Amino acid sequence: MTQINKCHRCCATSYKPVIKRDDSGTMNPSGEYQCVGCDLVFKNIDEWRNAPAIKEGAPTQDQDTD
Repeated sequence: MTQINKCHRCCATSYKPVIKRDDSGTMNPSGEYQCVGCDLVFKNIDEWRNAPAIKEGAPTQDQDTD
């Protein structure tokens, strides 16, 4: 049996809400979510389930491309 509730980029099975400071300085949910395995940020669960796999050697969000 295959799990469909996982990130297809990194196979993590969970994500968390992204909390951001609004214009008044209050921390609130932004309406976005972040995968706990690869830091993919998305608004729709299907983006998480169907994210393209990370290619070997490809830069991630944490790496500079310069």
